[in-house]
Amino acid sequence: MGIKKTLGLGVASAALGLSLIGGGTFAYFSDTAQSTATFAAGTLDLTSDPSVIVDISNLKPGDTVLKSFKLKNSGSLDIGSIKLKTSTEVTDTNWDNNGVDLNKFIKVKFLRNNDKGTVLTPENVVYETTLADLKNITPDLVDNTGPLLDQILTEPDGIKAGTDDSFTVLFEFVDSGEAQNYFQKDKIKLTWDFEAKQGAKKAY
Repeated sequence: MGIKKTLGLGVASAALGLSLIGGGTFAYFSDTAQSTATFAAGTLDLTSDPSVIVDISNLKPGDTVLKSFKLKNSGSLDIGSIKLKTSTEVTDTNWDNNGVDLNKFIKVKFLRNNDKGTVLTPENVVYETTLADLKNITPDLVDNTGPLLDQILTEPDGIKAGTDDSFTVLFEFVDSGEAQNYFQKDKIKLTWDFEAKQGAKKAY
C-alpha cells in the first residue's frame, strides 16, 4: 500500500472516530411523569315525603289538622337552606264568599322542624300565621335559629347529603264566632314549593 493511501485511510479512520465521539456527547437518560385532574359536579336532590301533606274533607270552623312530613336530601351535596314558597287556589262555590278570603281563615298554628330544636324549645319555623300572610314570606325551613344552647345540642343549619329533617304542621280552620255558611263546600288547594340551595363553599 502506498504512503498516500495509508495516510488517506488513517485520516478517514480518524474522522470517523471523531464523528462517533462527537455523536456520543448528545446521548442522555430521560423520564416523564403525568398528572390528571377530574372535576365532577355534585347533585342537589330534595324530595318531600309524603308529597301530599293534607287531603281532608268535611272540615268545619274550629277543626284542627296535625300532619307530619319529611324533607330528604338524596343528593351528593349538603343543602344549606330550603326556602318555603306558598301558593293557594280557592274553589268558591258561593261566588265571592261575601268578600271574605278563605285563605285568611286557614291558620298555620305552627310549622316545626323537629330536628333543629328540642322537646322543650322546638324550632318553630312558622308560628301563628294565616295562609294569606304566609304567601307573602319565604321562611328558611332548615335554619337553626334557636337559643345558643339549642344550636349546640341540635343539628346545624341545612340538611347533610343522605339525611332528612322531619316536620310537624298544625292547621286550624278559624272559627270567627259568627255564621260562616258562605264557606260551605268551598275548597282550598295549598301548594308548598321547597327551594333548596347548596351549602357553604369549600376550599379543596
